[in-house]
Amino acid sequence: MTGGRITFARSQQAPPLLLIVGSDRDSELMMGPEPIPVTGGSDLSRLIDHRTPYCLMHVTKDYFDQAPCRPNLLPFRTVLNLVTDPDQNPKTLEKVRRLLKGYKGRIVNRPEAVALTTRDQVAKRLSAIDGLCVPKVMRLHNPKPGAASKAAAKAGLSYPIIARMAGTHTGLIIAVVEGPEQLDEAAQGNGDFILIEFVDFSSTDGIYRKYRLWSFGGRTILRHALGSDSWNVHVSERMRFMLARPELIAEEEGLLSRPEGDLPAAVHAVFDAVKGRMGLDFFGMDFGILRDGSVILFEANATMSFFPLVAHPRFAYLERILRPAQEAVAAMTGLQE
Repeated sequence: MTGGRITFARSQQAPPLLLIVGSDRDSELMMGPEPIPVTGGSDLSRLIDHRTPYCLMHVTKDYFDQAPCRPNLLPFRTVLNLVTDPDQNPKTLEKVRRLLKGYKGRIVNRPEAVALTTRDQVAKRLSAIDGLCVPKVMRLHNPKPGAASKAAAKAGLSYPIIARMAGTHTGLIIAVVEGPEQLDEAAQGNGDFILIEFVDFSSTDGIYRKYRLWSFGGRTILRHALGSDSWNVHVSERMRFMLARPELIAEEEGLLSRPEGDLPAAVHAVFDAVKGRMGLDFFGMDFGILRDGSVILFEANATMSFFPLVAHPRFAYLERILRPAQEAVAAMTGLQE
């Protein structure tokens, strides 16, 4: 296929699977034999079996001005949308929606559903789930000096408050502020700011634990269970904090003894309820477990990374999650053998 800017990969004939990638930051259509890493996209393609043929389609915010004609999607049984960040790529998501209009095959993560998964929208959607603590979240667009504290007070947010820019990930924040003056200093200027109530989720031993569950077509996969002495838990804590603490490593390895995670039944019940509200075929949820056993939501979206795994031999047990995750993705796309 030439007119639709679709690159064949792993096949010289039209395969059943089409991968769509793209970003608002890209100004030109890029071509390549493998999925192109783009900002605000998913790395889910790495869970597709290497024997599965697919085609790759790269979309930009100016797609219809660049593509010579509308592509023919009829040969494809399944379209897997890997444009997953509605804050970073809203224009590209809209182009993907237009491209898929009228398509009769299976669409995994419809762009119109992805568009509804900003942090503030997800917080509203997941509120009132039994056993789930959802900290208050609000969005401010181009706040003027002094506006943030007034807006936070009106919305009933309690301090401390985490301030960050919309569309940021990997633990990147502006600050955790303790009062109105600090908030106004941190959240002003151009852009969309996200304000989140901070909730102390440390365990009785003083360690902050963060868990990540994935849903692939409804199947639950536990990705990791991290521990840290800092509330802003990220994957780098493995080497900085967990490596010297064999009890934390053993704890994570035990939780991964089951693909879905050997977590309390109440935690899985909460995640099942979240699945029913997200409207996505695949997504991840980061969360903690409070001392009363309830789940505290950090975020839930489809842009979370599944890779890389950790090369260090002490964390070799993480390899066991790959096969069940690959099987779940194959079932979700309808391409299992």
